[in-house]
Amino acid sequence: MSVRNTNKTETQTPANKLTAQTGNSSVAEKSTRKKSVRVENTSEISWLSVIEAREHNLKGVSVSFPIGAFSVVTGVSGSGKSSLVHDVIWKTLAKILHRNTSVIAGKVKSITGIEHLNKVINVNQQPIGQTPNSNPATYTGVFDLIRELFAKLPDAKLRGYSARRFSFNVMGGRCEKCEGAGQIKVEMHFLPDVWITCDACNGKRYDRQTLDVKYNGYSIADVLEMTCADALNLFSNIPRIRKTLQLLCDVGLDYISLGQSAPTLSGGESQRIKLTSELTRPDTGRTLYLLDEPTTGLHFDDMNKLLLVIHHLVDLGNTVIVIEHNLDIIKNADWIVDLGPEAGDNGGYLLFEGTPEELVQSGVASHTAVAIAPVLKSGLYQERTRFDSVGTTNLLYNDVLDSAAKIEPEVSIALEIPWEKNGIKWHTQDRVCRNGTPIKWDGKILLDIVSQIEASGKFAPTDWNKRATVEIRPEKKTLGWFMRATTSDEWILRVTFRTAGGTFKRDSLVAAIALKPFSQIEKIPLYGNLPRVMLRRQTIRWQEIELLLFSFDEINRQQFRDFLDTAIKGFTRFVKPTIDKNPEKLMEWAVAGKKWHFTPTGLIGGNRLLWDLSLLAEIFSLLNDVSPDMDVNWAHKFQVQFFCKKQKNEPSEQEIESDDSQLQKLPCVVVWTKRVDAVYLDFCAAKGAVTLGKVESIGFDCDIDSSQQDYDTVHLKFNNKDDLNKSELKQLLKETLMKF
Repeated sequence: MSVRNTNKTETQTPANKLTAQTGNSSVAEKSTRKKSVRVENTSEISWLSVIEAREHNLKGVSVSFPIGAFSVVTGVSGSGKSSLVHDVIWKTLAKILHRNTSVIAGKVKSITGIEHLNKVINVNQQPIGQTPNSNPATYTGVFDLIRELFAKLPDAKLRGYSARRFSFNVMGGRCEKCEGAGQIKVEMHFLPDVWITCDACNGKRYDRQTLDVKYNGYSIADVLEMTCADALNLFSNIPRIRKTLQLLCDVGLDYISLGQSAPTLSGGESQRIKLTSELTRPDTGRTLYLLDEPTTGLHFDDMNKLLLVIHHLVDLGNTVIVIEHNLDIIKNADWIVDLGPEAGDNGGYLLFEGTPEELVQSGVASHTAVAIAPVLKSGLYQERTRFDSVGTTNLLYNDVLDSAAKIEPEVSIALEIPWEKNGIKWHTQDRVCRNGTPIKWDGKILLDIVSQIEASGKFAPTDWNKRATVEIRPEKKTLGWFMRATTSDEWILRVTFRTAGGTFKRDSLVAAIALKPFSQIEKIPLYGNLPRVMLRRQTIRWQEIELLLFSFDEINRQQFRDFLDTAIKGFTRFVKPTIDKNPEKLMEWAVAGKKWHFTPTGLIGGNRLLWDLSLLAEIFSLLNDVSPDMDVNWAHKFQVQFFCKKQKNEPSEQEIESDDSQLQKLPCVVVWTKRVDAVYLDFCAAKGAVTLGKVESIGFDCDIDSSQQDYDTVHLKFNNKDDLNKSELKQLLKETLMKF
């Protein structure tokens, strides 16, 4: 069989940037095709080229896609579209760019142009989950933001609820009968399982106390039952939440509820939810998006919205490749790759690649050409205004982009936080437990203990300003706390003391304090022989004593006061020599400097290095060759920081004391020397200057963090000297640091 193969020449260019038309495919002749200015200079165009793909029924197909354009792969079902896009392009790039070893790439001679890409994202139609606990809100991450908002409400703060309380996947706030699903699965013999509404929570997923916390009159369960459009209206004043909800509406999902279970979503809906999830992440401008028939189940009125999203991605410098049969999508493409002519053994050939107009004019025997010809012949044309990331006039969801002029309003607090206004009164008189009920243990216990500790004059002022804990620390707070009291339990006050190891013996301490078992106290509804005096974390250096207290009479004895005095002396005895005589024990890395980083001590995540220490010398030598005039900060515990001369900045004592502190000015290179699995090398680069395609051959793992607005951070890992690829790494660092 003779099949026409119209490969592009070097003089061909991607088609005009086009946008959506209104109307539906059944009346596509009346629709408008909008187009932007054609790119005439072919030297400015980069290509992603697939050379001789032979996966499944592909017959050695060689095809190129323009970088930074909207391409559509067309053809009848079974012509090889999924084999080309999913099995060859996606799996090959996933292995190269993301080091994904779990995928088996399709048969292809090579793929070129990868250096122009930073990452590849396959937005397929696979379900986003298999249980009712998977839903659009959790998948896109907007539910995490909503839970954080609820945790900031006055009622939640008074009860000590964190964002975890409003999760239906963990214990604490969910309905335990249905485990937060809102439904109970009934297993049917010889039939599919059936889900019925939980009779304990009536499908609300949460217990009564959690549902009592409301935002503008709506509980967390009410929010999950809202459609995306209704939720967008409710959270219109919260930009971070509004952005994701607006994106869900923009891809045509305004009608689905946030808590709609994943098994009830169609393939097209699942794909658009995945697309929304990707759009909420920081954009690198060098991403390849692969979509498989995103119009499945999409209403005609929402076609324009989906195309706006696609063109928005392209205008930001991304590349979009879509498998599609819908004529509204095909005719608005910048570039068409047509496979066929038929399915199975009669398919797998490249029929055409070029613009939609060129496809019609080519005369190639293509079903796509026959279908699109009358649409283009009768269609209207209009210039499309390209999206400007700075402007705010030409994109449907531009109003949700955060800017300096749009500041998220704080949640209105109807009452003052009591533990911040008067912490002593809150913890000893007004305190309530997490379910809102009053505390039953005697508040005089805490007052008496704190008074005796403060009278010693050896500690900083007591910290009363937390909701559920009271802490006492020495003047040098980096030495840790001496006493920590947990005040949120209903019947008992938990008080923990830290002192020098060996200060107390368990048996003698239990006998001296002499606290009765709870089962022998009539006023408290707790039973059993749970020990009320416990020695925890006994080491050579430290010893922790935890007491469970209920009434003031239990501590209003000389034996308890003697215990407290001994604990104070033990704590002071341990920390004073550390401060006065051996300050290097607190900051050994700051004193030892360079020598510290060449010793296998102070490791993060283990006790034994999995790489050779001599690798550090190679890395530091390479960095010195790249830029000999960089200033080096050896005084950090886990990393060595390199600064350009213009960034020179000496660390303060306060910064040295903190293990995880960051210098005020940004280091251009950071080498992590205390991680057990590898040497980590991070360096800063100008925005978009480095892609994963450029660094994929350096080290054994790489990543690029584009979350910062002004720069990207490149992360590399090395296990041995062979991973260094010295010449490539040296050249990359020279080019990058010079531009940065």
